[in-house]
Amino acid sequence: MRISGEEQSRREAFEIALWAEGRPELSIEELAKLGLGADDGHDQEKGVGNTYGGDDSGMPGLGPLAPFGSWQSVAATIMRKTADSARFDQLSTVFDLYRWIVFGNQFTTMPFLVDVTGDSRSVSISSLSLAPAISAVTELVGGLVTPDTLTGIVNSIKKIGQLAVENKGLREKNSNVHQGVLTVVNGDLRLGRLQTTVQMEYKTGKGYQQLNQRLTVSRFFGRLDYGLCLRNSEILLAWDRQDVHDWAKGTSSSPYPPNTSPAWGN
Repeated sequence: MRISGEEQSRREAFEIALWAEGRPELSIEELAKLGLGADDGHDQEKGVGNTYGGDDSGMPGLGPLAPFGSWQSVAATIMRKTADSARFDQLSTVFDLYRWIVFGNQFTTMPFLVDVTGDSRSVSISSLSLAPAISAVTELVGGLVTPDTLTGIVNSIKKIGQLAVENKGLREKNSNVHQGVLTVVNGDLRLGRLQTTVQMEYKTGKGYQQLNQRLTVSRFFGRLDYGLCLRNSEILLAWDRQDVHDWAKGTSSSPYPPNTSPAWGN
């Protein structure tokens, strides 16, 4: 039995509404049962960066979504809603494990994406060399983004690195990194994220340095479903609109210059 167009639209709207509502708050008792507590973030921090780019290939007309001004801003609004629905503050360096997990789940269940892909790379880095981490990022996203976007991603990651260096904390800390990505390739608008955690140690006179360690860089990417967005334009227009330029600037690492440590090239 075939589903009518009206029934499809009703189901889509219901799925979007459930997703946008986010996950319910858990009580202190429920968090405790999961092994989560108020002190989980005492030796943790988070660093967030966003970047966008792409080629000049054509995309469909915006139609009823014209008030957004561009498909990139439609996508940025969806990315912003993903964070808001998880109550994930992209401007804060305070790490909340529960919010980190919920945000990741909201990202991977985003109803606006098709052709999704997710995997990871594990590499070893040292106090003298971050190059393997950049190589892992290049391997994971090099075939999904344009060269200018890849350059922007690396630059943004270095900004997060500078944030981690300057953000004072304990002698040892874990810097949890989230990198958001928007890119246009051959008419497709791709939304993605990169995540990893870097262990760091404060050394007197030298500041924070990454420890010798093995880390995993994970990615999740998908293609924006233009048709679904157009069919559900009323829902999208009711959300707080996010200009793509403001989305890129609305992170904790945005005000920082890229870290210039020679370790990036070794």
